[in-house]
Amino acid sequence: MAPLPIQPLPKHQVWEPSFDWKECRGLPFTNQKLDYMHANPCVGKWDLAESPAAYQHNSARFYTAGVHSSYPVTNVEDLADVDLTTTD
Repeated sequence: MAPLPIQPLPKHQVWEPSFDWKECRGLPFTNQKLDYMHANPCVGKWDLAESPAAYQHNSARFYTAGVHSSYPVTNVEDLADVDLTTTD
């Protein structure tokens, strides 16, 4: 039996589909997830920076200093009234 062909991922895909997807409803839960994502590069096996704001590719600097070094960041609180479930 021939092996199945490998399907390439779409160009620029950052996240793989995952079964542990969580819908962020409400600011407390969203902030909990942001805190986790901000801390992740600075702990454990990664240890890429001394603090989340010091890691270049982390939006933590935006939330602590109001600026980001690499790309524009939208504050999650600015999305509170935006319906992200529609395609309009």
